[in-house]
Amino acid sequence: MKRKELVLFMIVGTGINSNPGEIGFKLLAKKLYSTITKIYPNYVVFFASSKSKQTINYIGELFAEEGDEFVDGQDYQIVPVEAIDDFSACFEIFESKIWEFDYLNDKDCKIIMDYTSGTKTMSAAMACCGLFYSKDIISVGGDRSTGEVSVGTEVINYQNLYKIYDKFALLKTRYNFNAKRYKTCIDILNYIVDLNIHKDSFSNLCKSYYAWDNMDFEGAYDYLKKVDLKQMEFVDIKEDLKKNLKALGTIVNSRSVNLKNCYILASLINNSIGKAEEYRYDDAIARLYRSLELAAQIRLTSYNIKSSDVDVSILSDNNVSDEFIEELKRTKEDGKIRMGLVKDYLLLNELNDDLGKYYMENEKKIKNMTIKRNNSILAHGLESRSKEDFEEFLEVVIDMARKLDKGMNKFLKETKFAKFDLS
Repeated sequence: MKRKELVLFMIVGTGINSNPGEIGFKLLAKKLYSTITKIYPNYVVFFASSKSKQTINYIGELFAEEGDEFVDGQDYQIVPVEAIDDFSACFEIFESKIWEFDYLNDKDCKIIMDYTSGTKTMSAAMACCGLFYSKDIISVGGDRSTGEVSVGTEVINYQNLYKIYDKFALLKTRYNFNAKRYKTCIDILNYIVDLNIHKDSFSNLCKSYYAWDNMDFEGAYDYLKKVDLKQMEFVDIKEDLKKNLKALGTIVNSRSVNLKNCYILASLINNSIGKAEEYRYDDAIARLYRSLELAAQIRLTSYNIKSSDVDVSILSDNNVSDEFIEELKRTKEDGKIRMGLVKDYLLLNELNDDLGKYYMENEKKIKNMTIKRNNSILAHGLESRSKEDFEEFLEVVIDMARKLDKGMNKFLKETKFAKFDLS
């Protein structure tokens, strides 16, 4: 089986505190030599100041005593670090070497980072760099009865960082959730191993919102029901999730067609706002156009009129003018009379309905907006719409929705996607 080449990163100090000078260099060299021979890497990268390079010479002597070679360029390299108390400078040097072995090297390498030696700043920078790039991080422990690890007692400690990585993963999940990258959230959650993090509930939440974002209300409701709202991960969005669950439950289970449709309309409007927040204004306006159309269809339903199959006898019973009815009859195709957005609102005006009156009062403005929608790249044209186009359209749609049902503000609140507090 092909294995990765093992590369050991080591910080090199200037000796042992209680033994300065040549004795200290030699004692430290023995400790570093012990780590190298225990891990047995293919290659060692030493990070050393001009003063601490002397330690590496003694490591070579220890290899020679065992009849082995330790050749500069072949078995190891020395990376100079002079700003040994500058965290950022140290971090960037370690980072550049990770990039070199991870991305610029033809060989498949596994990097282990030993932060035991060197200054505290160098150690902190290497530990942070290893954590950031998900590398194995080690330190050397042993008998400290003399205050320092005694030579010959060295034990390599691999630092178990999974809980820290899991916390980072959870933060990234919350960030991506707010950005509506629900598939990305699910992928990140799969890497979490800490059993104290309720990733199944989190995953169901992401699946729910993904389904809802695609107007799959039943799927969204089924997944959201599986989320345990008592868990600490959802403390800051718990109340919003309860509202969302109620809204989805109404859409899926309500016997009131009007109530169900009003929640769908509110959901569609919020969906358009979400797309606009992602700067997808053409997409957002396409949803607003459907919202405007849906509002008229919902109101016509209260008169038992279906836009997709108009029964002219109902129109006559509601005192719609003969001229309007005759005009509709001339559009009959395949035995059915079908109406689009404009005809829906003109009919509502014929019915002396508030929505129809609003349309007529704002006809010029609405027609101008629908022309812009029709010229959009996502409709029939090649133009891209702007934030201003969206906001103008949204204002009209929300006005219309509020006239449709006095509870619309509540419906809009309950269908608004929850967002985590990232502060």
